[in-house]
Amino acid sequence: MRVRAPGSSANIGPGFDVLGLAVARYVWVSDEGDGEPCGADHIARIAYERAGGTGPIWFDFELEPSRGLGFSAAARAAGAVIAYLQQGLDVPESQAAAYQVVADIEGHGDNAAPCVFGGAYIIAGDIHHRIQASLPGNLLFWVPELEILTDDSRACLPPLVPRSDAVFNLGRIALLIASMYEGRIDLLTEATRDRLHQPPRLAACELAHKAYEGALAAGAAAAWLSGSGPTIAVVVADEHVRAVTSVLAESGQVLALAVDELGAVPVPAEPAP
Repeated sequence: MRVRAPGSSANIGPGFDVLGLAVARYVWVSDEGDGEPCGADHIARIAYERAGGTGPIWFDFELEPSRGLGFSAAARAAGAVIAYLQQGLDVPESQAAAYQVVADIEGHGDNAAPCVFGGAYIIAGDIHHRIQASLPGNLLFWVPELEILTDDSRACLPPLVPRSDAVFNLGRIALLIASMYEGRIDLLTEATRDRLHQPPRLAACELAHKAYEGALAAGAAAAWLSGSGPTIAVVVADEHVRAVTSVLAESGQVLALAVDELGAVPVPAEPAP
């Protein structure tokens, strides 16, 4: 058996710790020897055993780790789902059970839900609600060689925020959800602005800040720091794809990725790309 799980882009601008979407870039966990063996301390192995899995498993990936693309959540999702499938649960049952495992270990439902279920999600405490709408435009990701650990990135965030910043973000989250349901790409620039987490994180990473500003200056409809960064997610209308890609390619890899709609699912046992 082999399970594939997608990465994720959390926060989506103003949605700090409450919004996330799955991206079509993957990790794989296998119980048939595909990839590298998972030792006792491997994050996929830990989730696998937490979900009741026994026996050896192997891991493979194309998803960049420590870049703000949900690598750890994807690895844990694949590990937990394959454990439940081995126990005879079907895919929806395995995903539902795996979500609790991944969310408990991760502590971030905005990464866990997309990696387990696919699609875009709103997280409100114990509630994870799938958004039945999509971002208008083309989704690009600027991925540099630089790695940033989530704990290090969160350490630069202030413990308290002004009420005006909280209200600012509430308005942008509402506008972002409206833009998705109404297909309004013209609303996205304002809808993805943020005052809670992006300013200090971008200030701490000059390369990401330049990519963020460069994408918007080149015509992107929206840009946000993916997860804790340094990756920058960008939404671009067709007519600006070439210009935005050209600017971003100067300092990092540019990936055009779809939103994964399936989440962590069994797939044929073929070599990973």
